[in-house]
Amino acid sequence: MSASVLLLVSACIYLAIGVPVAFALGLSTITALVFSDAGFPLLVLLKETFTGIDSFPLMAVPFFILAAELMSGGSLTEVLLKFAGQFVGHKRGGLGYTNVVSLTFFSGISGSALADAAGPGSMLIRMMDKAGYSRSYAAALTASTAIVGPIIPPSIIMIIYALADDNVSVAALFIAGLVPGVLIAVAHCGTG
Repeated sequence: MSASVLLLVSACIYLAIGVPVAFALGLSTITALVFSDAGFPLLVLLKETFTGIDSFPLMAVPFFILAAELMSGGSLTEVLLKFAGQFVGHKRGGLGYTNVVSLTFFSGISGSALADAAGPGSMLIRMMDKAGYSRSYAAALTASTAIVGPIIPPSIIMIIYALADDNVSVAALFIAGLVPGVLIAVAHCGTG
């Protein structure tokens, strides 16, 4: 049996018996290496595993997520909300503007749309709900503003893209993402 067929069949079997996805993929790889006709040495598995995680720029991804979690768990998110509120909070619909500005600032730290929506986004939805905004509007505004996270540098997606394509530098992607990210935030403020 060829290695690719064995890999696919064993992955389906492991998933069918209830093995978690990450372990099913690992076990099916080991199964394909051990039982295939190709005769791959098991040293290939060990070498490729360490080669895949031996990436210095990719170390930034867990640190962005850690920074977002530390900010959400601490009072830094509240300070960021107050800071953004000082700029636009006095205007009519100021809490909506505060939502856009604070999530834009937070995007420059977290690099992830999910971290933006889960961290300060959940706090902003509660604040907007208490202030009389409809909950659906608050959630829609937060979700649409959170997409600025992958555009404004530092961005996790930009780092992964630069690692996949050797012709692109991370710094060039960060510089290229700044203006579109700010323009999207300004457009959100203009339509809100």
